[in-house]
Amino acid sequence: MALTEPISDADGFESAIRMESGRLFAVAYSILRDVQEAEDAVQETMELAWRSWSTLRDPLKRAAWLRQICVRRALRLRRRVLPRLWLADRLDTDRAAPLQSDPDLDRSYRRLTRQQRAVIALHYEYGYTIDECAHLIGCAPGTARSHLARALTTMRKDLQNE
Repeated sequence: MALTEPISDADGFESAIRMESGRLFAVAYSILRDVQEAEDAVQETMELAWRSWSTLRDPLKRAAWLRQICVRRALRLRRRVLPRLWLADRLDTDRAAPLQSDPDLDRSYRRLTRQQRAVIALHYEYGYTIDECAHLIGCAPGTARSHLARALTTMRKDLQNE
């Protein structure tokens, strides 16, 4: 079902949020790697989206618009969160947690910058093109390609050494 209800109505907003909340959580979690922080990012996304809901003109772009807000919120939250080790038993398995966790891969992923993690997650986990990733994180496509290349190089080195 596409998000095409009348944009200004509250029922349309609730419906859109209901349909996208799982995806929003997954995007936020892939950047933040913490369930509570991801939930906070989704909550802030909903608040910001509600404030601007009536200004959105194209109903077909609602899902992308919500995801863009969520990515930016998650990146902003990430700036405030101190780096920490993420324990697999803290994950909410009902949400975006992987079925099997590779500790070496997770450790390598956590060492990346927030922009590198965002591009990796958006490109490989969610299938966005590099241009779409760049638009979502607010940078030039060449910068997104650079983030992706550096992230892959860093992860290859980390995983070969372990």
